[in-house]
Amino acid sequence: MSESSDPTQSRKATATNRREVLRKGVTGALAAVVLGTKGAALAQNLADDTPGLTEGPYWVDEMLNRSDVRNDPTSGVVQVGLPLYLAVNVSQLNVDGSVTPLPGAYVDIWHCNALGLYSDMAVEGTLGQQFLRGYQMSDAHGNVRFTTVYPGWYSGRTPHIHARVRVYDHASDTVTYNFTTQFFFEDDVTNSVYANVSPYNDRPIRDTFNLTDGIYEGGSFDGTPAQEAGELLMLRLAANLKRANGSFNIVIDLTDQANEGGGDAGPGGGNPPPNGGPPPGGGNPPPDGGFPPGGGTPPTGGPPA
Repeated sequence: MSESSDPTQSRKATATNRREVLRKGVTGALAAVVLGTKGAALAQNLADDTPGLTEGPYWVDEMLNRSDVRNDPTSGVVQVGLPLYLAVNVSQLNVDGSVTPLPGAYVDIWHCNALGLYSDMAVEGTLGQQFLRGYQMSDAHGNVRFTTVYPGWYSGRTPHIHARVRVYDHASDTVTYNFTTQFFFEDDVTNSVYANVSPYNDRPIRDTFNLTDGIYEGGSFDGTPAQEAGELLMLRLAANLKRANGSFNIVIDLTDQANEGGGDAGPGGGNPPPNGGPPPGGGNPPPDGGFPPGGGTPPTGGPPA
């Protein structure tokens, strides 16, 4: 088969071209946003399948099926910080280049708290705690929602949220696709949060921004793009001093094993939930938190004042 007749190669070439256009034009597209500007939003720059990025050293498979990830389930202590309402839509890229919702995918998020600490890490002094970790199972429209807090920072990294999407074959009790990536925030929004909201403004000025973060500036697992993958992983964000709304459309190509990146899962691993499914009661979107009929579209506009 010639290169021009291979739909997979053609699709990859298209993805590369679209990403290059977005990468070069993203600076103009992401206008500065300051908190207090009601309804200000940043357009997500997404082209074809989402870049896969490292899961990092803080992944633990807690198997916590929940939408609100702010508290530690054992102690009940709730993490402080600017509330962040995060909507994620998961779709699959088909051979013909079309994109369709991916229901039944397990979507995990995890990130540090306002002070830059991850839960359940001995090195962080948080072993046994499970704050800011959890998963939801995508509904018929590919949608999940989380309630969390705006992440803090730690040395060497710009603020980010980790995400994992696992496609699970219940019949064989195996994960058939294990994708990891990271979501990033516009620096101007982060600067406003850190300067005006407690407890972020009690900490020193951060030492790393988007353009000085090696993972943000690096490439995706499959090399497309080869650099500056973070520009394609910016949350669509609206924020004020009371709350932030963020959304992202994850598009995965189930034939692209090079972009998967979930094999090196570290402690806790990338194993499927026990007994072929989520914990009892599992996987449902939060009550009254679903998308309109027809789905697949993240929320628009800004949060209330």
